[in-house]
Amino acid sequence: MNIKCLSVLAACIAVSLLLLLTACDKATNTDTGNTIGNRGNATKEEPSAVDEEAAVSANPFEKYDPPVKVRVARSVDQTWTYPEGDSIDNNIWYREYESLLGIQVVHDWTALLGEYNRRLNVAIASGDLPDVFSVSSSQLKQLADGGQLEDLTDAYEKYASDHTKKLQKGDGGAALASATFNGKLLAIPVVNAPIYESNLLWVRTDWLDKLGLPEPETLDDVLEIAKAFTERDPDGNQKQDTYGLGVGNYLYGPIVSTTGFFNAYHAYPQIWLKAATGEIVYGSVQPEMKDALAKLREMYRDGQLDRDFGVKDSNKVAEDIAANRIGMAFGANWNPYVFIDAVKKNPDMEWKPYPVPSVDGTPTRASASFSASGYIVVRKGFAHPEAVVKMLNLHEEVVHGSRRDEGEFITVEENGERINTSRLSLVQSGVSNEGVLESLELLRRAIENEDESLLGDTLTESDKYGPTVNYLKTGSIDSWAVAHQYFGFVTTMDHYTGDRLLMTAFGGQTPTMIDKWATLDKMERETFTKIIMGAASIDEFDVFVSDWHKLGGETILHEINDWLSAQQ
Repeated sequence: MNIKCLSVLAACIAVSLLLLLTACDKATNTDTGNTIGNRGNATKEEPSAVDEEAAVSANPFEKYDPPVKVRVARSVDQTWTYPEGDSIDNNIWYREYESLLGIQVVHDWTALLGEYNRRLNVAIASGDLPDVFSVSSSQLKQLADGGQLEDLTDAYEKYASDHTKKLQKGDGGAALASATFNGKLLAIPVVNAPIYESNLLWVRTDWLDKLGLPEPETLDDVLEIAKAFTERDPDGNQKQDTYGLGVGNYLYGPIVSTTGFFNAYHAYPQIWLKAATGEIVYGSVQPEMKDALAKLREMYRDGQLDRDFGVKDSNKVAEDIAANRIGMAFGANWNPYVFIDAVKKNPDMEWKPYPVPSVDGTPTRASASFSASGYIVVRKGFAHPEAVVKMLNLHEEVVHGSRRDEGEFITVEENGERINTSRLSLVQSGVSNEGVLESLELLRRAIENEDESLLGDTLTESDKYGPTVNYLKTGSIDSWAVAHQYFGFVTTMDHYTGDRLLMTAFGGQTPTMIDKWATLDKMERETFTKIIMGAASIDEFDVFVSDWHKLGGETILHEINDWLSAQQ
């Protein structure tokens, strides 16, 4: 997902100018709106008093004078490379923090990812915390319960730019809510876009054409296609060696998944659902799962699933696709990158994405993970909590806003090597569902009109324009994967937005989950695989549900509901 950007709004310029007039009578830089002007020149004293309106919204890039030091801890990767003369301690982002914002970043410590979490847990236990650091959801909860975090509510409301606020709330506010405890914002969430995970139904349309089958509109159509692809020799080799549906031994996920199939039965494995009572329940133990498992069991019995799927990972299933053995698969919009080797080996092969039809005609909802992948926090007592908000503003402006053309903050090319510099940004966030959808709509309009200028302020995916237009004109195999991902985008846009995308209601990790989840997850996959393969009765699902609750699931549900109650 390439990072292109949305021009920042300027709604706070008037308020920011008012702040300048009331702050003090010293001469200051005049660039005080929600966009960055001359880099490194915005200097202004902290006002001793401001009027009520100015206190609501301050200059998002107000520079500290004198500079402030921010002690940080961060994870690093030993494979990272840096432009000549740069390092983790001295790089383009850290220099910009000091030049533009008056923030001097000083590392308390750095560590590889695995060591980072161990060392951070020790720091949390001892109370010896850096000023700013990244945490997981469980670490956030621990710190919040211990009263070790600075309240960012006022700092965020006052200093977050309009652009930053728009991007942070692009998931409907779920990520920010997950960082809020007892009405206090205690972290900056790292927002992402779960809409990319929506399982689509990918079908070999060349086999449909060969067998004279209609495109799937109902679940019965899908089941008839699976039967025909298994029994009617669609590859024409006079052997009974094809399967209607590709499935991997992991069962779920974005590739050769059963997730889309379960969604067709209004079942949502592996995510947390809000019941009608308002309580959280686990999707994999709901009764709708049993009906879907029963149908998969029938399909396996009838040879429509590979007899050995239980020992084949997604790479092995991809080999079967390339060997012309599989005609349908559930997976994400980017599955064409999995299919491309098969297409190159089989020039007549053609895949097309479809929305997943449901068992009863009610529109299917696509299940997805949570929209926050991590959090940035500030230790309790740090004098300048707004510093993290200003650094986030800078990230959103440079990566997703008016400074997006300054490529040295994203990638630098030296001696034929592309060096990723965006990861050095200390406080960053991704593109939310809303931002992705807005970008994809611009991409669709540009492609349909063959007018690149219509891409406008796309935040992401603008690089799909050229290859897709090329494929539509020439059918070039070199553009096949990109163009077909775009086709997947279109299916997603048309069918899995709004309440058609079912994001998990909880993205954290409770204490019992840390201790018990690996066992519960293994039990789930093993039980479901045995049921599908006929090694266990369909009624074994009921035994699994009971065992899941007894072996830790019930405790986990209590912990989740208590956790979410604290975030009201």
